[in-house]
Amino acid sequence: SNGTAVKDDDCFFQTKFVLYSEKGFLPLSDGQRITQDEDYLSNQLLYRDVHNYAIGHGTAADWDDGETVTWISTATFPKYDIKPIVPSVIKGVSLEMLKMSPYGNFADTVSELRQMCEKYREWINDLCVLERTLDSKYEDTAHRHIENCNECLARMEKGVDLLEQNETVRIAFQYMNLAMLQQQLHYNMPLQRWENDENHDIKLVSPVQLPVVTDRETWGENKEKYGKWRPFQLAFVLMNLRSMYDRDCDERSIVDLIWFPTGGGKTEAYLGLSAYTIFIRRLLNKDDKGTAILMRYTLRLLTAQQYERASAMICACDLLRKEHEDLFGKNRITIGLWVGGTTTPNSVKDAVKAYEKLYNGDGSNPFVMLKCPWCGAQMGPIQKGRVPGYRKYRTSARSFDFAFRCSNSRCDYSKEDLPLFVVDETIYEKTPTLLLGTVDKFAMLPFRPQAQSVFGFEDGEKKTSPDLIIQDELHLISGPLGSMVGHYETLINELCTIRTSSGEIHPKIIASTATISRAKEQCHALYGCERGKVFQFPPSGLNAGNSFFAEEDRSQNGRRYVGILATGSSSDATTAIRLFASLLYGAKAMKVEKESDRDP
Repeated sequence: SNGTAVKDDDCFFQTKFVLYSEKGFLPLSDGQRITQDEDYLSNQLLYRDVHNYAIGHGTAADWDDGETVTWISTATFPKYDIKPIVPSVIKGVSLEMLKMSPYGNFADTVSELRQMCEKYREWINDLCVLERTLDSKYEDTAHRHIENCNECLARMEKGVDLLEQNETVRIAFQYMNLAMLQQQLHYNMPLQRWENDENHDIKLVSPVQLPVVTDRETWGENKEKYGKWRPFQLAFVLMNLRSMYDRDCDERSIVDLIWFPTGGGKTEAYLGLSAYTIFIRRLLNKDDKGTAILMRYTLRLLTAQQYERASAMICACDLLRKEHEDLFGKNRITIGLWVGGTTTPNSVKDAVKAYEKLYNGDGSNPFVMLKCPWCGAQMGPIQKGRVPGYRKYRTSARSFDFAFRCSNSRCDYSKEDLPLFVVDETIYEKTPTLLLGTVDKFAMLPFRPQAQSVFGFEDGEKKTSPDLIIQDELHLISGPLGSMVGHYETLINELCTIRTSSGEIHPKIIASTATISRAKEQCHALYGCERGKVFQFPPSGLNAGNSFFAEEDRSQNGRRYVGILATGSSSDATTAIRLFASLLYGAKAMKVEKESDRDP
């Protein structure tokens, strides 16, 4: 107060105070606010057994995590551990893709799917018993949760009924399983690098045998890990079997939101539905060569890894089509990457120029694919005059085009081009079956009249239309970006609409996220759907961390969140810089037995 400097000797650092109670402390009251917000009410129910025991003022609070809370303390760096939510395993239900493919026994497949539905029904019945023991204030919310679970079960069971009764659906489902098994096996193949041999030609350093789906020994080291659905993935496909087959069904207008933690397998769920959609369309009309699926990622978040994974699935579908042209027709099943010009070339002319630069050992690579999605062989420039996997070919006396073709003679795609397109002009001409892009690219529609072809317009006439729109990482479409995307969704929905004598046919919308609240409001704002027509899958039960298809794994550490509030810091930026510097140094200062244990 008198202006003299504070002396360190007069200060205490890293202090805290602790309260002890032999009998234990009581939790603070919920302070439940009067609200009709469904998310808030759901969380009150799901986390009813998680209590607060203290509120910090100018600091945070921590307490004993035993059943009886015997101490409460201040906490400068409060921490909270979240156990991982993992896909559940259902006893007696293996869900093996090979068994559910044309190579398996269909009666066994139906039996296994019925068993999964029955186990889910038993779980829901247990919820009904638990509901009767709850406090009356949770009654309405618990009833809503159980109704959602019953709706999910009903859609699954209808899917199994359709599968059993409809041959077209059965064939599409079986080949979807086969394609997804092949996708898993081929996507996980190691990268095979090229080297010069004694004749100055290139050869693979260590050629790998391609896996044979019917021979588990060729599946590689992880043969026990591959080839099985996680229950929620297959349940999600079952729920949507009808809406992809019957364009007039009510479920077509439901926005299905896959809500699952990162790494849980959301991608596999919607790739499976995509493969089924492709096959069912071809079975209903084998001459339909239009774009069937629009798969969108948020700005700049699209990675080569995601494109490779979808490409492996498309390669599998196209090979199956080639083997069964009587079922799926002669038109190839293909995938297009539709992103900004800074990532891939917009014109064939630019693509050919870029290839020539790479061939001459100059320039950066704009073609995204760095390994064959089918066999893992390296693609792209390795030295001057050597660009395996890419090719320039003549289309007329004066013009050339660009395509991908694997240089590995063992690969199925060494004799014909891979079904991959990354050049905008080629995409408009070829209308890939699956079009994968970023949301910002759709803002180009008013400036690219030729892009109408991907929506099924030919010479101004509507010939076909996408059946499925998949939006990944939905939670990232927020703020001003969300406002703009919402405008374009109106346009895209109109371009995807087919008008018939019996009414309008709209595409099915699937969204996926690992973290979102107020999902119904967001989907309503983006897609114009009614709030009641957004279905979150898997639906919550009555306890956090258990939705039958997912459960909390208390044996693992999961994630630890640590709170930092630097009250003496001049700005958030200063706080962040000093914090990150400390963390980076911390990794270096850690004492570890071997260097590989040091994980920054």
